[in-house]
Amino acid sequence: KGFLSKLASKLKPRKEHQREEENTVRKYIQIDAPVDLEYDHPVAKLQAGDLFGEMTCMSFYPRSATVVAAEYTVCLEMLRNVLDVLQKNKTFRSKLDANYRARALETHLKSVPIFSSLTQDFIDYLRDRVELRRFTPGQVICRQGDPAGSFYLVRIGFVKVSEHHPGGELVLSYLARGSYFGEIGLLSDEGIRTATCTALDHVEVVRISREDFLAMVGRFPQVRASLEAVAKERIEENRSRLHNLQNVPVDDFLRQGLMDAQSLLVLDLDRCTRCDQCVKACADAHDGITRLIRDGLRFDHYLVATSCRQCRDPLCMVGCPVGSIRRRNSLEVIIEDWCVGCGLCANNCPYGNINLHEFELPSGGTGQKAKVKKATSCNLCYDHPEPSCVYACPHDAAHRVNPPEFFGEMLGGKEVKAVPYSMSPGMMDRR
Repeated sequence: KGFLSKLASKLKPRKEHQREEENTVRKYIQIDAPVDLEYDHPVAKLQAGDLFGEMTCMSFYPRSATVVAAEYTVCLEMLRNVLDVLQKNKTFRSKLDANYRARALETHLKSVPIFSSLTQDFIDYLRDRVELRRFTPGQVICRQGDPAGSFYLVRIGFVKVSEHHPGGELVLSYLARGSYFGEIGLLSDEGIRTATCTALDHVEVVRISREDFLAMVGRFPQVRASLEAVAKERIEENRSRLHNLQNVPVDDFLRQGLMDAQSLLVLDLDRCTRCDQCVKACADAHDGITRLIRDGLRFDHYLVATSCRQCRDPLCMVGCPVGSIRRRNSLEVIIEDWCVGCGLCANNCPYGNINLHEFELPSGGTGQKAKVKKATSCNLCYDHPEPSCVYACPHDAAHRVNPPEFFGEMLGGKEVKAVPYSMSPGMMDRR
């Protein structure tokens, strides 16, 4: 009893942890970038009439910085759906695009570590010359064998780097935001692309021309030295992968969008006894309505359950007429109580992780209970220390994982195929 009491005293809800963090004076602001921003080094200062917050509304990615009122301030707040209506005006749209591009370039150039030694004058010079480009899923950014004419910084999304060989395609790596590519071809004497880079999802990159890149590395030797060190390391890693080339089919992995997920619910089928405690715990935590289905793809002995993946590029958030689906500060995608049940988010989710359920309202004058539909999706039990499904599993079979890290070891070590798998009643046998 004494041990359990002591243990219980140490456990604190996630909300309490967040309150403690908010009350603690921190030197750094954690942002959606490769580095943190110091409080006393603001990225920009806004004046009356300036618009801010549009970058997240347009890209659906988390906030890239924190905005603090320096004095008494009155702001007009608009939900994303209002901004969508305003963008139908061509003049407003062009101004919004111009602001977005300028701020995206400014904040990204300042946040990438390789530019830490650049002077402010040169950053201003680059900001006026670099280009922000967007690519759709599957679109080739640069192709192996083509002349190297640009250097790229990944601002949003995932980029697949691959080489083509007589035996097929060899995937070398996956680059997330904050990464860069194109330096090998620009620094080599041949000036030829050594790999093909393809957008895995909706990708934004900052493009620096060959001329500006060479001017940068010529003026700042430390930048050139760090880029050459990374290029050498990448070339050696690529040779090692080619020497140990295995038949690793990752098409299913990519096609199912697992690289875009931030949090997957996976079940270890070697440990799982099909007791259904994870589903019951989920239902108990959400008014009797479960937000997970033990059904989905199987990779080796792991089942990817049907539950919200907290995608980096959340298509479900596009077009909500009342702005009820949003991302919390800690990245959980949640659906607010004012959802009107239109079903647009459920239709937009390509993985079937959002469902519509009927809820009863209090009785009216006729004595009949009204029923309304609302969308439901996993919110990672953000008001608990950990997801209820993971906590309740008696066999340690349920886990919330980061897909690139979790599956990277599997895909790099042996052949892993994705196959449909069901654990519904009547199909409880292992395939």
